[in-house]
Amino acid sequence: MAAILPPDAVLLARLATEQLSLLVLRDGVPVFSSAAPGVRPLLELVDRFPESLAGAFVVDRLVGGCAARVFVLLRVGRVVAEVMSEPGRRVLEQSGTPFSFRHLIPEVRNRANTDVCPFEKLSAEHADPSALIRAIRDRLGPDA
Repeated sequence: MAAILPPDAVLLARLATEQLSLLVLRDGVPVFSSAAPGVRPLLELVDRFPESLAGAFVVDRLVGGCAARVFVLLRVGRVVAEVMSEPGRRVLEQSGTPFSFRHLIPEVRNRANTDVCPFEKLSAEHADPSALIRAIRDRLGPDA
C-alpha cells in the first residue's frame, strides 16, 4: 500500500516543480491546488467542497493525522504523499482509503522541531473529523 508507483512519482514531481503543498485531481483534472504551508489549505478544501471529494486523487507534501482525517471526511479516493506520519498512515488504513508515500515518519513535528505538531496533537484528541475541523478553526482563531 505504501509503494510509490510511477504515476504517483510524476504527481509528486509536479508538486515540487509547481512549488505546491497540495494538489487535488478529479479524473486527472486539477480541481484545487495550494502552495500555502500548514493546515489552512485543508480548511479551504473543506470550505470549497463541503459535500465531499468522493473519488478525488489527493497529492500532498506532508500527510499527518490531521490531513488524513480531513481526507477521510471528504471521502477522497486516494492519497499520495511525499511524507506521511504514522498517525496519518493509521487513519487512512483504518478508513480503507488507498494511499502511498515516499517517506514515513513517526510523527509530524512543529516548525521549531521541539515537539509534536499541534495539529497532529489535535488529530489524536479528535478522532471525529468534524470535531477536528472545529478544533483547528478554534486554534487558528476567527480568520480561519
